[in-house]
Amino acid sequence: MKTRVHELAKKHDMSNKDFLNLLHEMGVEVSSHLSGLSDEAVKEIEEYLESEENTDAKKKKKKRSKKTAKESSKDKEEKGKGKTTKKKKGRRSDFTVKKAEEVEEVVLEEDGMKIVKLRGEITVGEFAEKLGINATEIIKKLFLKGQMLTINSTMSFELAEEMAVEYDALIEIEEEVEMEFGEKFDLELEDKESDLVERPPVITIMGHVDHGKTSLLDALRATNVADGEAGGITQRIGAYQISKNGKKITFVDTPGHEAFTDMRARGAQVTDIAILVVAADDGVMPQTVEALSHAKAAKVPIIVAVNKIDKPEANALRVKQELMEHGLVSVEWGGDVEFVEVSAKQRLNLDELLETILLTAEILELKANPKKRAKGIVLESRLDPKVGPIADVLIQEGELKIGDVIVAGEAQGKVRALMNDRGDRADFIGLAQPTEIIGFNVVPEAGDVVYVIQNEQHARRIVEEVAKARKISEVSRKSISLESLSQHMEDSNIKELNLIIRADSKGSVEALKESLHKLSTDEVAVNIIQAASGAITESDVKLAEASDAIIIGFHVRPTTKALRGADASGVEIRTSNIIYHITEDIEKALTGMLDPEFRENYQGRIEIKKIFKVSKIGNIAGCIVVDGKVKSDSNIRLLRNGVVVYEGKLDSLKRFKDDAKEVVAGQECGLNIQNFNDIKEGDIVEAFDVIEIKRTLK
Repeated sequence: MKTRVHELAKKHDMSNKDFLNLLHEMGVEVSSHLSGLSDEAVKEIEEYLESEENTDAKKKKKKRSKKTAKESSKDKEEKGKGKTTKKKKGRRSDFTVKKAEEVEEVVLEEDGMKIVKLRGEITVGEFAEKLGINATEIIKKLFLKGQMLTINSTMSFELAEEMAVEYDALIEIEEEVEMEFGEKFDLELEDKESDLVERPPVITIMGHVDHGKTSLLDALRATNVADGEAGGITQRIGAYQISKNGKKITFVDTPGHEAFTDMRARGAQVTDIAILVVAADDGVMPQTVEALSHAKAAKVPIIVAVNKIDKPEANALRVKQELMEHGLVSVEWGGDVEFVEVSAKQRLNLDELLETILLTAEILELKANPKKRAKGIVLESRLDPKVGPIADVLIQEGELKIGDVIVAGEAQGKVRALMNDRGDRADFIGLAQPTEIIGFNVVPEAGDVVYVIQNEQHARRIVEEVAKARKISEVSRKSISLESLSQHMEDSNIKELNLIIRADSKGSVEALKESLHKLSTDEVAVNIIQAASGAITESDVKLAEASDAIIIGFHVRPTTKALRGADASGVEIRTSNIIYHITEDIEKALTGMLDPEFRENYQGRIEIKKIFKVSKIGNIAGCIVVDGKVKSDSNIRLLRNGVVVYEGKLDSLKRFKDDAKEVVAGQECGLNIQNFNDIKEGDIVEAFDVIEIKRTLK
């Protein structure tokens, strides 16, 4: 049996990371700490380390004599300084914010003119303060101009510019540099290397529904979560902590990979390691592939837990073969992904799974500062009618205590109560521990970062600034589209184009992947983060939003929820029935030559509820409009399970017995389709029109 890298590292009292670096220097090719080493390689490494130890021992001996001479003279100096080592008064603590950093210099002088730099919206009071003028004077002048504004009213840039001229000042619009929340408000404090300690890893369990995610977690922490939930399925996010070999591990159990990606879309990277649970009797399912894509996009290490191996029909080998097709290769087969065969029901190999997690965490060298003021991530939040807003938070730095003033996005408050993962009240919560916080004034959003602030006044100011910044961000938000891709790549220095592919069959998916991969150039790589057959779903839209990706659909259409989500988040969905049209568009987009001539305008959808056969006419569908509106002269496409079956025109559209020009959401109607009779219950009729675009993008 081959010796594992981590076993040899442990023998020589070295960290896995340092040992891997040493192997690479020696020219020994290994992919991870779980890789196996041949006997010859082990012998060569042992000899090398032995020779290094001898060399180090000689160097230390020479230095020891010099060091003793220096120490004697140093001791004398220390005696003289012994009384001057008292702590100085006025030393800045963690809870003090430099006033110089808070006050922004906005007024500059140039040729006798004041230059006022503005970003975002500004109130009359703030504008007057920047100019050094009484706000009443500006309100009076605005009144004479016909503008009825108060001290808290918002001014447009044009109005601010007009008023500034009267006071010999110029307005300069300053583009806001994109900054993290904590950095922007000076909430992130630098860590000293000496203050950093090892922290527990945070693990997210993902996978297909009913493959045993919650049952596995239940077995690991020896409680009974699954029985208390509807149908044994997780209903809300929970986080739990367990101990193994004196080390703690934090598990985040989510209702699905959508919640995992929701937080990532808001900029919250919570997870250190993802565990992909696959049932040995069921194999890789569509949601397994989706979960895998979300974990890969987050760029976190993956451990595969092959569950239900106690069942007679279990086949762990099939799971490994199926996952190999998706880029997960077992360590046993020369890859770098650890597969652990477990049974949550029989509690088999759970210790092996926990040891694998601790080994992977050791490579990552996860550290945090327990001494600084607390910082955490909101995993989930809700409004309780009895106690008010409640937030489930994972503490990432410091120690959270009762009485701390906190802020999270647009929510603020003071910690009134803390509950640990077992439901017990706590006075404080430490590193990588989950907690339930009571004390916010409003419900914070999942993914918001929680910071401890020095006082309530500062918290209120931060909340006001955040609300203003988010409002500006929503207005000015730009999404990636193929038409603007070339300019976006130039502005943002993007080196890869992320794509999500959906097609009507597995063969089409493979053909599209192969065609699109060939479009990669030396400057830009085409990165396909997910490719699967079936309709474009809401989960695809969330993944695209989190990864700045464009969704490509071949012979398929998005669901109604996906359409609404894409419209709200600005994600581009591009569909076509011809492969070379897709590849041609992306090739042109990469070179900035794409000139859109036509744009499809979505109108609405009808769901077919009942089919009536009428002689001499054919099949008539009894329907209901589920979204938007549909006109009698609209272009339509018939969708079956999200796949396009037919495109054409309506032959007739009726409301009761009368012809209708259009029907809107909620109305019932009847229809039949020109030159197409193969309609079935559950089919969706999507209406659209095509608009010609005359502009040319350069």
